[in-house]
Amino acid sequence: MEADAKYTYVGLAVIALIAALIGGLIWLKSAGGRNEFNYYTIYFERQPLDGLQIGADVLMRGIKVGRVEDYALTAANINRVRVLIRIDRRTPVKTNTVAVVTRSFVTGIAKIDLQTPDPPGPTLTAVLDDEPYPVITEGTSNLDEIANRLNMVGETAVKT
Repeated sequence: MEADAKYTYVGLAVIALIAALIGGLIWLKSAGGRNEFNYYTIYFERQPLDGLQIGADVLMRGIKVGRVEDYALTAANINRVRVLIRIDRRTPVKTNTVAVVTRSFVTGIAKIDLQTPDPPGPTLTAVLDDEPYPVITEGTSNLDEIANRLNMVGETAVKT
């Protein structure tokens, strides 16, 4: 009888370990799922994207809220770049939110900054035809505007 009791305990322990392993795998699979993120597409035409990498930060008000998942030139317009970003689902992306590319002056690494002016609009959930995700509008960088104005001042000085 003693040997049978040991086999019973060993069998119960193995069954408990297998059940714990299956439960752990199910928990891990659901912990990092796609339901924790919202995906958005941004089309950049006016801003240069040098220094932007897959995995680059996406910021809102200085807080990292996501990352760049993918980017590619569009086939219809080679001056247009489609950027796919993944954002934490709690981030309030509104219809008037715009995306601006910012760079570190020291390293040149680019990030995408999401800016929402006051008053914020309704939440962006509408998906356009031929798009898998909602589209965030491209904004304009203040630094680019300053550079353009300095360029215009330089051209005016040359003409004068």
